[in-house]
Amino acid sequence: MQAQHMPFTKLINVDQGAREHFHIPKYQREYTWRRVQWEQLLNDIEDNDPGYFMGSIICVNDSQSLSPGDELIFEVIDGQQRLTTLSLLLAAIYEALKSASSTQACLSEQDEEDVRNYLTNIRSKLVKRKRDGKAGELGSFSVGKDIYFLRVQPSAQAHNLEDYRFLLGVAGILDGQQKALYCGNRLLGKAFAYFQDKISKDLTSLIRLISKINDLMFVQITVSSQSDAFTLFESLNNRGLPLSAMDIIKNKMLAQMERKHGVDIDDSFTRWQSIIDAIPDAQDQERFLRHFYNANKHRKEIRVEKVSRATRSIIIRIFEALINRNASLVFDELTSAAETYGYLLRAQYKSKPLERNLTELERIGSTPVYQLLLYLFTLEGKHLEDDRFLINVVDLMRRYFIRRNVTDTPPTRLIDQGLIDLIEVCAARIKSGRLLEFDWFVDEFMKGLRPASLDEFQSSLEGDIYENNIAMARYLLIQVDQLHHTREYQPDFWARDEKDRFIWTVEHVLPQAERLPEHWVHMIADGDKKAAAGLQNECVHRLGNLTLSGYNSDLATAPFEKKQKLSKDKNFLGQKINIGYRNGLALNALTFECQDEEYSLSSAPYWNPELIEARTQTLVNMILEANLLPGERFGRKKG
Repeated sequence: MQAQHMPFTKLINVDQGAREHFHIPKYQREYTWRRVQWEQLLNDIEDNDPGYFMGSIICVNDSQSLSPGDELIFEVIDGQQRLTTLSLLLAAIYEALKSASSTQACLSEQDEEDVRNYLTNIRSKLVKRKRDGKAGELGSFSVGKDIYFLRVQPSAQAHNLEDYRFLLGVAGILDGQQKALYCGNRLLGKAFAYFQDKISKDLTSLIRLISKINDLMFVQITVSSQSDAFTLFESLNNRGLPLSAMDIIKNKMLAQMERKHGVDIDDSFTRWQSIIDAIPDAQDQERFLRHFYNANKHRKEIRVEKVSRATRSIIIRIFEALINRNASLVFDELTSAAETYGYLLRAQYKSKPLERNLTELERIGSTPVYQLLLYLFTLEGKHLEDDRFLINVVDLMRRYFIRRNVTDTPPTRLIDQGLIDLIEVCAARIKSGRLLEFDWFVDEFMKGLRPASLDEFQSSLEGDIYENNIAMARYLLIQVDQLHHTREYQPDFWARDEKDRFIWTVEHVLPQAERLPEHWVHMIADGDKKAAAGLQNECVHRLGNLTLSGYNSDLATAPFEKKQKLSKDKNFLGQKINIGYRNGLALNALTFECQDEEYSLSSAPYWNPELIEARTQTLVNMILEANLLPGERFGRKKG
């Protein structure tokens, strides 16, 4: 690895014989900066002293493939947004400088020469004409009989490269460029227009701006492989949007498919896009890569020596090894596995029980289980006991991960390895010619990833569940309501607003406010503030004191009788929602016993710790019965 600290004028070197260029691979993602970033960049340049630090540019340089006289093309792994934006700014300055010099009256000969030098310098920072260049040289393009190189070449995605060359033509830097239709509606066109509008048209101000741009400081970090480049992202924080593991592996895959298998890079990119379409979320993509390896490492074609489990820090190294070994095979398998993984994430299966339980797994937050499911759902049916095997497994996983997430048993660090071990046990059983039977599977699963006992689960449910795990408290309240809801009122508890927030949130009946209002102090402790604070601390976060509401802040610390009152059809974040504890939710209408009397949240005449305890026990009983693991039995405990 080489790291060099240098000003922009040296990074994009225009000295005699300079042959360095910074190109973004054609299959990398498109330009994404918008007005807020353009404005920030311009402000940073103009408002700071010369030498303002712009962060690092990370490049890969495969110098072994160069022939004598070739241009040196750095493959930009991180820095596309900054380099492309600065190039567009320079193009806008070039156009403005040319216009200002032609309209400025009475320029001296020295001033005219200075302007010509600035124009030449900017032009050389953006394009290079190679007089002895040959058509077909890496990174080159032809204009008439001339061979050119872009000093900074954007990604080809979303018409970026086409738009960029057209805009250089608009600025008067590059002749013979075809009009790029709708360029003004795309980001590069908008960026160029923004800079045209914002930069000063005064000659002196333009020259001062050029000087500041030339003085911007960068660290150019050059490495020999994309794996090394990815490692740097973990420790460097700069303006660019860091590439994901998926981006890096794609770059390696597409290059190797072209080099070793003769597959056109555009064809491979189209095929790779099917993986992205199947798994569009960046976090899911990174996890898919790890799960793909973990689900298949029992096979010699996929196993990498001395790598027992894929982790985020080594995922690039794993796939570089696999792609170098057999890119075509890995590409085939990734494409097929991504389709299955996408179906699992979206619960796109015809079986209603399967669809329902896969949806619940996603809601529970049981992401480690997808490596096991990826393995099982890619098996041929002949290896499974019967058609219900997968349905039973997914239902088991749902119940298991509800308990695991409530109790934190087993600890997170053990789950991945336990699931990998289970996959290998299953693979060995199939190799021996035996079927995967559900009872056998349950025994092996519980042996390797022993869950908390039913008593431990009950103890966790009876405690301060909201304080310990808000997401699971919300999930369990929804589960109880859905087990008992009526047809008349079935709201969508998983609906989100435009900011991706849940519309239905957890509501504390007895408020969790630090200072309880007087009406609550009197209700739970006969006016004794100290006693009320102690009781609140003991029971405020327990299940029995929780419900669901779409107007949490509206209820807040209101008196209990006001919280009970029903307000119908409130328009909240685009949904019609009934608020108050008489809103028709089964969760609020469920009855529980306390001192031989029957109550519900919607009908209770008051609210106190005794009722919270009784309702807690009723909800706990329901949750335990709904989530028993194979072989367990539960006897209800009376509240």
